Amino acid sequence: MAFGKKSEEDADISKAISKFKDLSKEGKIELISHFISELKKLHDVTEQEILGKKEACIPVGVFGSDSLSSLEAIVKYLREDLKIKFSRIGKMLNRSNKTIWATYHNAAKKMPSSFCLASSDVAIPVSALADRSYSTLESVVGFIKGLDYSNHEVALMLHLDDRTIWTVYDRVKKKRGVKA
Repeated sequence: MAFGKKSEEDADISKAISKFKDLSKEGKIELISHFISELKKLHDVTEQEILGKKEACIPVGVFGSDSLSSLEAIVKYLREDLKIKFSRIGKMLNRSNKTIWATYHNAAKKMPSSFCLASSDVAIPVSALADRSYSTLESVVGFIKGLDYSNHEVALMLHLDDRTIWTVYDRVKKKRGVKA
């Protein structure tokens, strides 16, 4: 019996696909949007889970270069390792395409080699870096400190001095309105 049911399901799926092919572009989009909203309601899942999108993340190891600024390291990694276009990087980081292009070219001059097996103990989602009310370094430090790492551990990860991390995180706390 299970074999017969499978064949019926396959036939139903084939019929639905053939009808889907006949729809206009707008009709297909509307139908898929409806399916996504139903899935979200019925199974309590996010759109990201449904579509299988994974947000780009920056491994903490890319900040190991003393020659690159935080933004330069991020842009260089996104461009060279993840092969993302400048315009997309600009949208992801909430910056202009010109800024991203110039930043990448400065980074490429400073460090022509690629990131070799950057440590990925901690991965920073690009969305955590898009808030322009924080500097790039403040966003990075704020995110890592939010994972309950000590100033010393963050300093080791980012190849910076402990006092620098304390200063940057103090600025983050002030901007967030957290009293010391």
